[in-house]
Amino acid sequence: MFTRRGRPGERIATHALLLAGAVLFLAPMLWMLLVSFKVPGEMTSDEVRLLPDVPTPRAASPYMDASVRSIKRPDGVSDDLWDAARPAIELLIAERLDGWTPRTPNEPAANPAPTLPDAAAMRRAMTGALLRVLVARLTDEARAAGTVEALVASARDLLDDETLEQAFDAGWRRFSVGPVRARTRDMLAVALGSGSAWRVADGPAEILARADAAPGSREVRYQFDEANQSFVLEFVPDTLAQSEPDRLFVALRGDATWARVDLEVVQGGRRWRAESPVFLHERDWFEQELRLAGTPRDPLEPRLYRLLHDAGPEARDEPLVVRLIVTRSTPTGAWTAKLTRAYHQAFREVPFARYLATSFSLALLCIVFTILSCTLAGYAFARLEWPGRGLCFALLLGTMMLPPQVTMVPQFILVRWIGWYDTLLPLWVPAMFGGPFFIFLVRQFLRNIPMDLEDAARIDGCGFLRIYWHVMLPLIRPVIATIAIFTFLWTWNNFIGPLIYLNDERLFPLALGLFRFNLRSGGDVTLMMAGAVLMTLPVLALFAVLQRQFVQGVTLTGTKA
Repeated sequence: MFTRRGRPGERIATHALLLAGAVLFLAPMLWMLLVSFKVPGEMTSDEVRLLPDVPTPRAASPYMDASVRSIKRPDGVSDDLWDAARPAIELLIAERLDGWTPRTPNEPAANPAPTLPDAAAMRRAMTGALLRVLVARLTDEARAAGTVEALVASARDLLDDETLEQAFDAGWRRFSVGPVRARTRDMLAVALGSGSAWRVADGPAEILARADAAPGSREVRYQFDEANQSFVLEFVPDTLAQSEPDRLFVALRGDATWARVDLEVVQGGRRWRAESPVFLHERDWFEQELRLAGTPRDPLEPRLYRLLHDAGPEARDEPLVVRLIVTRSTPTGAWTAKLTRAYHQAFREVPFARYLATSFSLALLCIVFTILSCTLAGYAFARLEWPGRGLCFALLLGTMMLPPQVTMVPQFILVRWIGWYDTLLPLWVPAMFGGPFFIFLVRQFLRNIPMDLEDAARIDGCGFLRIYWHVMLPLIRPVIATIAIFTFLWTWNNFIGPLIYLNDERLFPLALGLFRFNLRSGGDVTLMMAGAVLMTLPVLALFAVLQRQFVQGVTLTGTKA
């Protein structure tokens, strides 16, 4: 038998439409994935790009970040006016930068010469930073005047020394160390010392005082080369706590070099190492919490800290030493750290493993019980003769007309009355009673199976249940796959059910856990997209495995055999 393949143009158009549909379907997933690969600073900038920025490991710090994004036109200013005024404002900025020297660390005479940024890099970075500042701060009178002179005059008034210092500080990337504090087992907070207690133990680094940094901090100057790819900083406390501390807080400022920082603590003749490193992708101050392994903790508590694991003995005279091992990252290491940053942080901040296990358990229970109940009911409606079958089937279809909002309150009252509130029972027990849509789907499919197969099985001595189990179920595998996929989707994405029936966070499935995660993360879009990707991947994987059976179950239902 020959089949009509169609003209080449028709085949090309068909494949083009299929490809366009696939791209349209995968576009949201691709967007979530790309956003999860970014750092928070990329989402808060004036220009949001589709692709994440390339992480660039640096060999030296401090340095002037000369990466300049596009400058938007000021609000209320026409394109022609801004095109005419921008060169004049850039010339004004260049004149103001001539002869201006940024403030550098106030160092004693014994220390090395102050670090000055490259002149070309500084001019390029500060021009872009100052343009962004001026665009946001131009006066309303200058915008309303609609002349180049008014815009330039307003920019001239804004270019004072304070604005220049702020623009320089925003682009001057530096790695700094600050105070270290502790909390004892008696819940007492103790300041162990300021940044002056840090010293260089090994490697190509120097610690300098900086006048415009945070109080008590120190700027770290380092220069990696082929022979020296890491350096070590150590903190020896000025004072000690009366009792043994169970957690430490180390203040650091990142320099966006993507350098790897391994944290260690030497205490009681033992060396403790953090379970995972910190990468210097931040550009501002942050405080890293460290806890000893075995410290009692709430499993639902956000793990913003890093656990310290025993790394062996180390003899030191000091009772407590905090150590930072800073290693230069390779481009591959920087990309790996950036691509996995949001996912590692998401698993630390919320118990994703518990949420995933709960969601998978609910989905498995609902799938098994829905398949059993719906296939049994569908087999009874399609193959068995019993009084009132047509009326019962009509009532079953009538229940599909009721919106779920109508039965939500009575169902909640019933669940509360029987004592199932704040348990997982109301989320999977209803699956034992089937669903009208799936029962209808199974009935329509079974009606297309020839009666000869059932008669032959009955002659061989099979009863109704053996015919159902050994004859009918193998023939309706496409419908079973369709039921499994739809049930998995509805259970996996169920948000309103857990929100109504659950109050204990230990029982939260992934959908409700992501909602709680959004409240805790402070609106960090990158972390939310990482959680959304983790929630979407199982759905895509299930559809990829069962797509053939799913298509067959949908297309063959209601057709004649």
